[in-house]
Amino acid sequence: TTKDNSRAATGTLEVGTRSWDIGADSDAWGVLDVGRGRWPYSTTWNWGAGTGHSTTGELIGIQIGAKWTEGTGFTENAVSVDGRLHKIGRELRWDYDWDDPMRPWRVVDDGVGPGERALDLTPPPRLDKHGRTDAGLLRTEVHQMFGTWAGTVRDELGAEFRIEGVQGFAEESRNRW
Repeated sequence: TTKDNSRAATGTLEVGTRSWDIGADSDAWGVLDVGRGRWPYSTTWNWGAGTGHSTTGELIGIQIGAKWTEGTGFTENAVSVDGRLHKIGRELRWDYDWDDPMRPWRVVDDGVGPGERALDLTPPPRLDKHGRTDAGLLRTEVHQMFGTWAGTVRDELGAEFRIEGVQGFAEESRNRW
């Protein structure tokens, strides 16, 4: 799996007779998600990403996940600060309610000691892109919450950055394929 976020995006979006310039007057960011391999028949994951500026101006990228990597010794968790990647090797704690996904979500790195929490973020849900397909043996259901991230991230050197209004998403996806 490759998760490549915080990619500057520019261009024009055209729908019918309307058009919008992307990235001309404000920041616009893209995310590339590539996965390949042999997945288990039944798998569940969390994924979240976002890009924007800290309250002091640094460019912050968020790439976080959970569930499908638990117990493997690997994570896909990291933050980037001004283009420098800071890996989070620990599992994150995701707090949300599958049955009421519009309630606030929270994602926390509990760290291993005082001052070692790499992130504490809340992605306030603005839109639930809920999808479900049930074809008997094959099934998928996802709550993908779009909104703005707020909270703190910390780089590997211990510098803490506050973010508010950083566009992004968080999701849980449940699959049988």
